[in-house]
This record gives sequence, C-alpha cells and structure tokens, in this order.
Amino acid sequence: MKDLKIKNLYFYPIKSCQAIEVNNVTIEKIGFKYDRSFAVINSQNKILTARENPKLLNISSSIDNGELILSTKERTSVSIDLNKVLTNDIYIEIFSDTANAKIVGCETDDWLSDTLNEKSRLVAIHSEQLRRMKSKYNGKENDFISFSDISPIHLISEESLNDLNSKLESPVTIQNFRPNIVVSGCAAYEEDSWSSITIGDCEFEVTLKTPRCKFTTIDPITTQVHSKQEPLRTLATYRKESNSINFGIYLTPKKIGAISTTDEIIAAR
Repeated sequence: MKDLKIKNLYFYPIKSCQAIEVNNVTIEKIGFKYDRSFAVINSQNKILTARENPKLLNISSSIDNGELILSTKERTSVSIDLNKVLTNDIYIEIFSDTANAKIVGCETDDWLSDTLNEKSRLVAIHSEQLRRMKSKYNGKENDFISFSDISPIHLISEESLNDLNSKLESPVTIQNFRPNIVVSGCAAYEEDSWSSITIGDCEFEVTLKTPRCKFTTIDPITTQVHSKQEPLRTLATYRKESNSINFGIYLTPKKIGAISTTDEIIAAR
C-alpha cells in the first residue's frame, strides 16, 4: 500500500449540515476538531438529522475566530460568538440515547426554525460530559464521541466509491456517505481489512465497518430522497453482513495531533 494517499479531509460542524473541506485538521480524542460539535434539536429536545428533515443539508457553516456562521443560498447568514453564548445545560435525545449538551443561544433559533420550517434550537456538545462510544461498537473505556452516530472518524476509499458507482444507473458522490477521510491508492473495499492506520504522527484504531442507513439515499444537493432507495438498494446486494449494510470504516484516535492531505498514510492489517 505504498501508494496510499489522502484524497480529501472533511468535517461537519453541525450534524447533518454541509461539509467543510480542509487541507489540514486537528485530531482530538473525539475526532476532528469541531466535527459534529453542534446539532439542531426540535421542540421535544430531540436531535434532528436529515433523515427527519432533509432541509438541514441546505445549511452551510463555518467557524472563524470564535464565531460560528450559518448560511444558505436563499437566506442572509447569522453568526454567533461562541465565547459568549454557550449558556445552560440541557438533556437531549439522540437516537435512543440521552446526552448532555449546551444551549448555544437564541440568536440562531429563529433563523433555524424559519429555514427548517419547524421549531428548532442549536446546541453544542458538553465538553465536560462527553458521550461514551458504546462497547457494542468496540468502544473502549476512554473512547468518547461528539454528536457522531457511532464512532469519532469515518473513512472511505475512492476506489470503493468508484466500484459502487460502476453498479449504479446514476452515480452518487462521496457526500452521500459523509466521510471525514477519503483515501486513494488501494483496492476497492481494501479498507475492510485494516486494523489500524497511521497518518503523519497520529494513530487510529479501526473499530468497525460503517453500517449504512437511508441517509445515503438523500441527494446532498437537491435534498430529495432517491425514488428507488439508491445507493442503499444496490449496496444491499453485495455489502450486507448479517443485518448491516456496510460501506467504509470507523476509526478511533489513539494518538492525537494534526494531520494534512500531504501526510504519509500507513495502513496495517
């Protein structure tokens, strides 16, 4: 695997909203810095994802000098000073679990509610009360996550995506799968066999293959659900193991620091 390279690095400041592509990123114990550090909750204090409200995919965000900036193509942006507005603690529901979070502030709430056409609030991870990665997903005692689904970091190879697209009537993009790291220079699905990865000075343990859901069937540009449930339907024909349709792998940081697209990457089986 001497030709293995990092093709793209992405993080998603707000869960289910648009990605930010970067050339370098800080690796923390819960993954990429600022990745899924924020989420939108509804009136029942449940985290909203694009599975429930695909309009989230229309929202882009950026973080600059301690400010979180939200925007869409149709609306004027709104910005929040993160050093001033993190206020009260709140218990929220994420899937079937509860988690501690911080209310970001009312500045964004009306903007989000209008954009999503439902009452919404923005919350941030509680840095002192992080979510534990579950043992059923191979999480260990000191493995924590932000508002990610299962594990801190998600990796896919470009070759795996190309192989999938060769089987589809209409190709999908990497953003149907929302990875943090895209690599190239390996065989399709070769990442399934890796046990650990070193990127520059950082080390990662491969925790499990990534189970896929209906999120993959939502077009990240149009926000429309595919009428034939693609690419999930095709993936199910050759990537199903037990009750899970897998595509890509999850990683847990074991040595933190920073990585860049120019770093050497070494994968071990």
